Amino acid sequence: MNKVRKFFEDWTIFEKIWLLAASALIIILSLIWGDSTLAILSSLAGVISVVLCAKGKIENYAFGLFQAITYAYLCFKAQIYGEVMYNILMVPMILIGIISWKKNMEEDDSEVKARNLSAKGWVILIVGSVAAVVGYSLILKILGGNFAFVDSMSTTLSIIATILMLARYSEQWLMWIVVNVVSVVLWVMALINGDSGAVTLVVMWTAYVFNSIYGYINWRKMEKRS
Repeated sequence: MNKVRKFFEDWTIFEKIWLLAASALIIILSLIWGDSTLAILSSLAGVISVVLCAKGKIENYAFGLFQAITYAYLCFKAQIYGEVMYNILMVPMILIGIISWKKNMEEDDSEVKARNLSAKGWVILIVGSVAAVVGYSLILKILGGNFAFVDSMSTTLSIIATILMLARYSEQWLMWIVVNVVSVVLWVMALINGDSGAVTLVVMWTAYVFNSIYGYINWRKMEKRS
């Protein structure tokens, strides 16, 4: 019990309420719409993971690992192959993230040390992102995947945002905002196409959008403290 109190001692009232509200929203709406148990658990783990990440907590990776594996399976069923590939790739990246963050925690281990991109880094980020999205969308079209361009944008930018996250850059959250908005569109399209399991995922990605905005604000503060 003391460990739980210590874990949450640097959380604000807003952050605690946000974690509880986002988790409860996923569970309640999932039960109302009759989603599968796997979809509920995957979405719940994902929400907890991103909220912990926004706080700079290394524990986010444990929930992220479970979410990556289960979400890959759900995407495979929906024939959204770009997301499948990304989430399979996430497994080793999560392990790398744990090692990277562990070496760069604040002295009290409460949060990771954040940093910002340089002007040169921004140029590389923008040019590289555009090239990667266009190139990968062509590959997905050849594979016959659904919603190739939207899928490519979601997957490619997710990988780039993940790399920024592993490297502890606050700009990851700007990328995540774009990724999460695109993912909402992606799953709305899947829902329109008759995938009933997409309901929970639409709610999950919508929660991610708001969390990304908060994550960017908080990580800018963390960078100043570092």
